[in-house]
Amino acid sequence: MVIYNSMIVWVSVLGGLNHLIQRNSQVQYMKRSVYKNDVPLFMALLTFGYIIFWVGIRSGVADTAAYIAGFNSTPVSLSAIPQYWDFGDNKSPGFTTFNILFKHFISTDYHVWLMTIAIITGIPIMIVLRKKSEHFFYSTYLFITSIIFFWMLNGMRQFLVAAILFLLSDWIEKKKTIPFIMAVLVLATIHFTILVMIPMYFFVTAKPFGKKIALFILLLLLAIIFLEPFVSTMENALNDTAYSGVTNQFAQDDGVNPIRVLVMAVSPIIAFIGRKTIQKEEDPFINICVNMSVICAGIYFLGIFTSGILVGRLPIYFEIYNIILLPHLLKVCFTKDSSKIMFVLCTVGFFAYYFLQMRSSYYVSDLTGLVGGI
Repeated sequence: MVIYNSMIVWVSVLGGLNHLIQRNSQVQYMKRSVYKNDVPLFMALLTFGYIIFWVGIRSGVADTAAYIAGFNSTPVSLSAIPQYWDFGDNKSPGFTTFNILFKHFISTDYHVWLMTIAIITGIPIMIVLRKKSEHFFYSTYLFITSIIFFWMLNGMRQFLVAAILFLLSDWIEKKKTIPFIMAVLVLATIHFTILVMIPMYFFVTAKPFGKKIALFILLLLLAIIFLEPFVSTMENALNDTAYSGVTNQFAQDDGVNPIRVLVMAVSPIIAFIGRKTIQKEEDPFINICVNMSVICAGIYFLGIFTSGILVGRLPIYFEIYNIILLPHLLKVCFTKDSSKIMFVLCTVGFFAYYFLQMRSSYYVSDLTGLVGGI
């Protein structure tokens, strides 16, 4: 946990330093005038570079060992690529193809491979936060304390496609439907769960708390009642795939931790309370973030009543938008004084959640050895 704690300290120190050396400049953001702290590219790279470094040099955290074994067993010859494009036997032909190309043209060293994936995953998140977030460093703090960053260490293949699609969030805002669907289909060759974003695209582009979101909530309630047999069937279908080990692990669980559901409900609850303010702003990207947040909380809520990887891993595609949404909500949905109080409460609350979830975590690297404990 020492390594993970150092990430919070690093972000906090750089955030404080940036606040001291940068002057606030007034910018026009969409249809409203706000004060946005200008974060130099160097500072953003320095901030995420530290996270990426530790993610990239790991060698044994969570499912990392399984990924390393898979990479080492991947052939080097380009002639092997066609055999992996049989979707009946291989659920991630795009990822396998990437690994073959990487080993053939770049390196067979898994250290280089892990670092490359860490960079490809981390940089898109940094770019979007720097462009869209009203408080880059606080969003990065939430990225860590809401445990989203841990997807870079556990479940990196799915988070890789989530990060790339996050980079393409402008396509959702500008309603570039065909390019968005094409991107999802390509990314589905890396992790098939990204396909959920095709139907959800039509929900997230709707008016916040409007009829489409009400329909989603209704479907969610019906799912809680009727879809447990369906979910169980889907998870059983994964038993003979690369997910078999993870599925067995999740089968021992009783579903999503209710505490996580409560944490993920913070943003949509605040958004609902301040929905009139949000409607007056008419900010399309914030509207998308609100809908993403509602869907995220809804899927996590569904996860309480089910178990396994299928439901428990879907929210990551929506959850990441919370780290942009929450700082905005804390600023616009409260008075100046109450906003400061809410910032403090959320900062402390998310750190408490982080500590609760990560207190028994460990970190393993060929460079550091085993690092565990507080």
